[in-house]
Amino acid sequence: MELRIMVTGATGTMGSELLKILTRQGIDAVAVSRSLERLPAGVRGMQLPFENRYLLEQALRNVDVLAFIQPLCEDMLKQAENVIAAARASGVQFVLKVSGLGASPVSPYLFQRIQGDADEMLQESGLRYCILRPNIYMQCFLKIHHEALMQGILYLPQGEGRTSFVDARDVAEVAAKILGDPWLYNKKTLELTGERALSNAEAVSLIAHYSQRRLAYVPVTDEAGLKLLKKNEENEWMVQALMSLHRATRSGAVAPVTSGLAQFLGREPRSFETFCADMKQGWMLPLAQENLL
Repeated sequence: MELRIMVTGATGTMGSELLKILTRQGIDAVAVSRSLERLPAGVRGMQLPFENRYLLEQALRNVDVLAFIQPLCEDMLKQAENVIAAARASGVQFVLKVSGLGASPVSPYLFQRIQGDADEMLQESGLRYCILRPNIYMQCFLKIHHEALMQGILYLPQGEGRTSFVDARDVAEVAAKILGDPWLYNKKTLELTGERALSNAEAVSLIAHYSQRRLAYVPVTDEAGLKLLKKNEENEWMVQALMSLHRATRSGAVAPVTSGLAQFLGREPRSFETFCADMKQGWMLPLAQENLL
């Protein structure tokens, strides 16, 4: 019997790639998103508030496997608690949770600590589960840092810290394989990184090469980083969470390179060069605009 699958965060960086794979494979999955208009044609969509346990239980009654992709937010732990409790009450058989590299309840960094707390909830829930811990997605340069790169300079308080960026498409491929036969991966935790760790200067230099743009990375102080964040983010909790990620990067906490992805897929992770070549149109400007920079 075909498993009934639900994917939350279905229009996010990794969730959207996972949906593409499932659709190509002919697997029917219910996609949960706040932006249903962004779902591919033919995909069944649902808006589902993580704050409402009753609605969660109703929605999960016909779900065998839940791919739980959760955005970072101030209510993240309460939302995780609600989803996990609802999954138990509704008879969900397996939860595939997407976390982050370095996630731990005792991490000194808020960004990783809150992910670790949510992972621990699932591990202690009695549900069958698998946890993916990918590092920062390469796609962050297209989504989070796109505006700065279009202006030509990326300012971050990360010093010369290195990150083993991973392509979200690779993580989605791992997730899709697990969803095909989840029972094989019960109680497993997979750490997923790219093939090597890059500094921001190296990453931006590669983006500049493939997009034929003049780009630069400039490390700034924490004080300057806070000012930049507060210009675009009003939520103080989110500001502190993002600053914790910057500090983790600066300290080397997201630099480790693992073999988990290569062992699982039987091939090397996509390189940052491959990512840049595939996505180069995202940073390109018409020549007339480029000359004004």
